[in-house]
Amino acid sequence: MRKAEALQARREGERSVLLEQYKALIGDVGNIGVRYATANGFYVSVITALTGVLAYAGTQGPLRTKALVVVILVCYVASVVCRIWRTTLRFYGALFGGKFAVLKEMEARLAFPVYAREYDEVYKKRAAPFLTDHEQLVPGALHCFFSALALVALFYLVFQFARHMAWIH
Repeated sequence: MRKAEALQARREGERSVLLEQYKALIGDVGNIGVRYATANGFYVSVITALTGVLAYAGTQGPLRTKALVVVILVCYVASVVCRIWRTTLRFYGALFGGKFAVLKEMEARLAFPVYAREYDEVYKKRAAPFLTDHEQLVPGALHCFFSALALVALFYLVFQFARHMAWIH
């Protein structure tokens, strides 16, 4: 009987440690969610500021004489920022996926598999896309937009230069 009691106590101790680790991991997922939201806000702010520079370059302001060069440079920087933003979203998607995989593994040894059931309901039964996969479309589309705008400005600049050179000769 003593052996059975010792085994039971050991199992309860392991279960208690597992539950504490599970709680800690859930807290970590919440903290990662906050960092994820902060990162998205940062990238949106940078792209908004760069778009403001583009808008200013197109007005009668002091950037007017060099407007095409400014447009090309700002679009290039915005395009690079969008690529980095998209890579960041992919990283967070993988990080969340890894954390939830570990949580589901831990749940298998607990009373009820909350996250495993949620995953089945949301992603298997209702076929919802992963949020980070969906959100990657935004920086992807903005990257295409800024790249296209930079190319148009570059072609226009080359055309203007060629036209100017033909007029001189």
